[in-house]
Amino acid sequence: MFRTISLLNFILWGLLASAQHPEPHVANRLSSGPVYTDVMAHYRKLDREHREAKLFQYGLTDCGKPLELFVISPDAEFDPATLRRKENVIVLVNNGIHPGEPDGIVACMQWAEELLNGKKALPSKLVLCIIPVYNIDGLHITSPYFRSGQAGPDTVAFRGNARNLDLNRDFIKCDSENARSFTRLYQAWDPDVFVDTHVTDGADYQHVMTLINSQRNKLSPDISRLMQDAVLPSLYAGMDSAGIPMCPYVNVWGSSPEEGFNGFMEGPRYASGYSALFNAFPFVTETHMLKPYEQRIRATRVFLEILTETASSLNSPIRDARAKARRKTAVEQDMFPLRWTLDTTRTDSIRFMGYSSQSRTSTVTGLKVVQFDKARPFTKIIPYRNTYVAIDMVRKPLAYLVPQAWREVIERLQLNGVRMERLDRDTVMELECYYIRDHKTGKTPYEAHYVHSDVQVEKRIQRIPCFTGDYIIYCNQELNRYIIETLEPTAVDAFFAWGFFDSILQQKEWFSDYLFDADAQKMVDSDPVLAKAFEEKKRNEPAFATDAWAMYSWIYQHSPWYEPSHLRYPVFRLTTGLPSGQK
Repeated sequence: MFRTISLLNFILWGLLASAQHPEPHVANRLSSGPVYTDVMAHYRKLDREHREAKLFQYGLTDCGKPLELFVISPDAEFDPATLRRKENVIVLVNNGIHPGEPDGIVACMQWAEELLNGKKALPSKLVLCIIPVYNIDGLHITSPYFRSGQAGPDTVAFRGNARNLDLNRDFIKCDSENARSFTRLYQAWDPDVFVDTHVTDGADYQHVMTLINSQRNKLSPDISRLMQDAVLPSLYAGMDSAGIPMCPYVNVWGSSPEEGFNGFMEGPRYASGYSALFNAFPFVTETHMLKPYEQRIRATRVFLEILTETASSLNSPIRDARAKARRKTAVEQDMFPLRWTLDTTRTDSIRFMGYSSQSRTSTVTGLKVVQFDKARPFTKIIPYRNTYVAIDMVRKPLAYLVPQAWREVIERLQLNGVRMERLDRDTVMELECYYIRDHKTGKTPYEAHYVHSDVQVEKRIQRIPCFTGDYIIYCNQELNRYIIETLEPTAVDAFFAWGFFDSILQQKEWFSDYLFDADAQKMVDSDPVLAKAFEEKKRNEPAFATDAWAMYSWIYQHSPWYEPSHLRYPVFRLTTGLPSGQK
């Protein structure tokens, strides 16, 4: 259970901190963790003193504070479109999504100060964008008891935000004001390279820094190829040269990684998975919580320096890869993957610097628990399984039709820059429809939703009444991947998975059994196919055969009285042009 300070103590503590540190420096409060007022005062000072720096606001967060972006542009140009025309690479660093993992917050404060004071130089043709703190809400709630076992700072901020949401699960569903403001910011700057800074727990090993680069198989081929052939080798070599050998994110929990582990498949609920939908080069840094705080800050900072040097040196290839990926997404790509599975027959290998481990019997539980022995370090090549294959593909339609009734979905699509047209009159259209035939739903809420999975659908062609103002979304956009992965109901992080269409799962029209009994008998008597199916279901399902309401309901659902909209997914696929007279 998390412990929190009282509101009164928090307010008094914050006022005292502000009074004691009117002009904070980066080194202040390093041992006790970053303080929001200090962090923002630091960036405001840099903004005032340097024409190459500018602080922007992009809406509010759930705690009422603005989400701010600090930009360093060597030629003092701050218009994203102009910067692109000048062939700059834009790098966006997001810090403090989990503010109890503050390494990136402090590393970027140090780095920005040195870049602007001339101690470091920003590589050429590169603009650096820094979100100082994303989860401002959580940074205001601190305790020495959060992040159990973490080696510093002494006081740690809370993982959740003001609505108790984990913001690193909120990018697609966009429940929080934080995520809505982030989306505006992200779409405005459209970064070529995106980094989300974290601290990880799990198994123990020698590496201070581990890295998630967005899973290679789901990236656009041009981006994936450049990532594997040039970007990653440069990053790993640079970290080796800096004396901070890095390995892929150690995706192991409750056991030892020395026998190998799997690559991490991050869906678009996560920061890097969201970024991948827009054909960027996404990364997540994961320093190890058991390493000293100062080491973790340095490792994060060194990685960011090497990343910007790499992005600058690969300026043209990065921009070319993104341009090709966008063109393919908008025009050439016809089939889109929706779900993935690990190919266990394909194994790569990586260098891993670990600690020998063994099991011991816990005196608490009486069961086995893994123990790592720092006196027995090792370096060896271990298996790394990082090949994923698509298990659900969909052909893009000409367009999707989204009825205006689904405002929450429309708002999210618009927030991400999806181009839409609106019907200019009422009409009836022949459209492809999905019926939800099966799905599983979590028994407990996950990030404020009961998430659906293993969705099974049946496709039909139907004539659907459409109304003036309903939305047509053509699939000829660079955002096709975002459009398809949110609107296809079987996708892992589709809007359907997050429950935005749950009202269609509930039947609205019903019957009285004593009145329906005669009609049910007439249906069974007059339809041999229905009668045979009914008898087979009773024979194969004893519980069904002894439940009168279930039997009536089954017949009712095969009757003309049954509503056609029950279980019909309300986003429709258009496969031919609009009716005559429509825009």
